[in-house]
Amino acid sequence: MMQLFVEGYELDISESISALLTFSIDDIRPTDAQGNSTFASKNSTFSKTIVLPGTKLNNAFFGNIFDVSAANDYDPAKKNANINFNPAVSASAYIFNDNIQCFKGILRLMQVNNVDGMIDYEVVVFGELGGLISALNNKKLEELDFSAYDHVYNETNIENSWDNDNGGAGYYYPLTDYGTYSTGKHDWKIGTFRPALFAKEYLDKMFEAAGYTYTSALFSTDRFLRQIIPHNQKVLSTATSLLLTASRATNQTVISYATTNTARLNFPTFSGGLFTPDATPANRFTYTGAAILTTVDFSLAYNYLTNSNTIAFELQKNGSVIASKTIPNIGGATLSSGWSDSVNVSLTTGDYLEFWVTVSSSITNYSFTFTSGTLTINAAASIPVPISYGDTVTMNDSIPKNILQVDFFSWIVKLFNLYVYEDQNDNKTLKIEPFIDFFASASSEDWSSKIDRSKAIKVKPMSELNAKFYEFNFKSDSDYYNDLYTKRYNQTYGSYIYDSQYEFAVNKQTCEIGFSGTVLVGYGGEDKVYSTIFKSSNGNEETIDSNIRILQARKITGVSSWALKNAAGSSTYASYTKYGYAGHLDDPDNPANDNQFGVPKELFFALVTGALNVNQFNVYWSAYMAEITNKDSRLVTCTAKLDYKDIYNLDFSKYKYVDGNLFRLNKIVDFNTTKEDTCTVELIKLISKIY
Repeated sequence: MMQLFVEGYELDISESISALLTFSIDDIRPTDAQGNSTFASKNSTFSKTIVLPGTKLNNAFFGNIFDVSAANDYDPAKKNANINFNPAVSASAYIFNDNIQCFKGILRLMQVNNVDGMIDYEVVVFGELGGLISALNNKKLEELDFSAYDHVYNETNIENSWDNDNGGAGYYYPLTDYGTYSTGKHDWKIGTFRPALFAKEYLDKMFEAAGYTYTSALFSTDRFLRQIIPHNQKVLSTATSLLLTASRATNQTVISYATTNTARLNFPTFSGGLFTPDATPANRFTYTGAAILTTVDFSLAYNYLTNSNTIAFELQKNGSVIASKTIPNIGGATLSSGWSDSVNVSLTTGDYLEFWVTVSSSITNYSFTFTSGTLTINAAASIPVPISYGDTVTMNDSIPKNILQVDFFSWIVKLFNLYVYEDQNDNKTLKIEPFIDFFASASSEDWSSKIDRSKAIKVKPMSELNAKFYEFNFKSDSDYYNDLYTKRYNQTYGSYIYDSQYEFAVNKQTCEIGFSGTVLVGYGGEDKVYSTIFKSSNGNEETIDSNIRILQARKITGVSSWALKNAAGSSTYASYTKYGYAGHLDDPDNPANDNQFGVPKELFFALVTGALNVNQFNVYWSAYMAEITNKDSRLVTCTAKLDYKDIYNLDFSKYKYVDGNLFRLNKIVDFNTTKEDTCTVELIKLISKIY
């Protein structure tokens, strides 16, 4: 007897219900809806459509959603059931038969049918991996909260971060060449240092926000803990609407008969990344950003004296008055007053603002003293504003933008050839391990008696199912060295092409990740090696926005002393004989592993010693590819009789022993959870246990 529990409620099912489940760990020949190759994708348990009757109990569980006029409030803290049911949110689901669990994961309502008042519900169920993907939905990386790592931008925090090179959490400041920030590629201005976050913590926060946990030996290794996601924007900035603050707390004699009859106010204290002051104190603030609408707020206090004349007090933009106040003749007395206002001002690059004070004539006995005041300029909406030394770095503003969390997770899965599968005992827990570790200590179980010999057994050579070439690609990017490498070798940096030697096909399958490769560059006479991301034209470097990258962090010591300079390069904050390295190699001086799929066809620095072939393909993909394209490998598709206990105890990591041969279980198709019946099984012949 089948039972369906959703959010802890047992739903009514009809006697004729059919619930066919497909269990899968991998798909060696998948395509998308358009027939395009999606090689290296991973699959989970999923069902064909299950139809539930519109009984009183089921109608109540689904919040009477069949009534098009019905509406309800949704509280995510409560169960997704009854009046709180939300079809846009997954609901936990279990399927039992004869009190044996056949499935655990999530349920999704697809459609409600109303035929002459007869209601039924079309639903599908997905395994825990599908549940995670559903929970991540369309969320982006910048929606994760890294505010705990907000900090002051200074040399102390930059240097201290280098000791966190394998922390797996927190922030790290790599020395990356973004162009225009160096003196002979030896000393570096502070602007080249931007904070990176760790890939593991991105994953941790994604799982936590989705309500899932995971276990993974790989994610706790030193190699994975060093994986960082570097800053990828043109300049280090923070999103704010506050563009400028300026103030004065002491007296400034602006005009007097003994000095001049016209002059500007000046502000000794000011800050704002999009305005450049003309001096210190500042008389003029010049806007350096893109066209924008702002509000200029000011409150100014002053003492003045007039005698047979008036004083014009003006806020000017580019020399034209945009706000003014007339100070009248008071017959030689000295008084105190103030001017406060709020003015909407549109600004484009190069526009400047000034406060002018001008007496109407040169009659004796006039003066104007600026005693105190504040000036603030706010944008109509938050915009990126460059961060200066001593400002607060808001870490969420440094996250690569518009990257879907589900895509980020998928790229990690492909980069390390990970298998993601449900924990049999823990709800909403996934196990994540590379292919090479998934079967490392696997036992075997005999399925010989489960095969239905009366049905056809299809055996296909693996090469018949695959293309000749398999491309493992990093995404292209337009920075100088990536562009140079692609033009020279017709291949993106870090990519690899595997030739299966299959003669009967010319097509290819592609495993592409959204990260771009990052070229390492060294310079003559320098012992530091840098990841390099900039444009260059006629020898002139330019900072740019770039695609998301993934690099390995390491503190490198024992290099020639170099200086960390201020933004202008005119003074030194500190000198070091170490630096925070980040690159595709774990160590540029003696590499032991590489984040790239393939060995670069050209190096842009002098490698002293170390291995270049311990890369993602050779470590995580080569054994897999050798097995599925081996001339002796076979894909066996057969019919098997599996019972509910087989499904409850299903373990893809266990080899299946059939007729004297060992196989890896790849897929179970259309297992019937309502009654024990035959189903289709895909088995891949094992070539070797050693990976």
